[in-house]
Amino acid sequence: MTSYDDILDLALVSIEDYHLNRLSVDSPKDFNIVLEGFMVRGLANFENCKHDLSNRNDEERVFNFELSEIEKSILADYTVIAWLDKEINDVRQITGMMQNNKEAHRYSEANNLNAKINRRNQLIEEVATKKTTYSFSKSNWLNEHALT
Repeated sequence: MTSYDDILDLALVSIEDYHLNRLSVDSPKDFNIVLEGFMVRGLANFENCKHDLSNRNDEERVFNFELSEIEKSILADYTVIAWLDKEINDVRQITGMMQNNKEAHRYSEANNLNAKINRRNQLIEEVATKKTTYSFSKSNWLNEHALT
């Protein structure tokens, strides 16, 4: 079995979020709920996983099978993408950008938002490459492509 924490720990290597850091101290239970929400959002994107990702125990916080390192990495990446989606769609950031009268501050916030969007796009490309490599590594080329 693979623990949710195995996936979430990998994802947290790429996430720096003051609010999540604070939540991890104030309420570890709520922290896990939030992170698991990001992870679950990403599960459907791993459509070529050899495992049924719905075969899990949410109470025990485990998948009912052992995931490989590449599978864990792909799920961690999708967790980070779900977190980035939240960051990009944060209405407070967009509203603050539009309401701020100081051009320099508005420009800085726009650059921050663009950096998040660019990072998300880059991560989507990276995970697509990992998924392709994963698919090829799981194929039985000898049997599937034998001439008959």
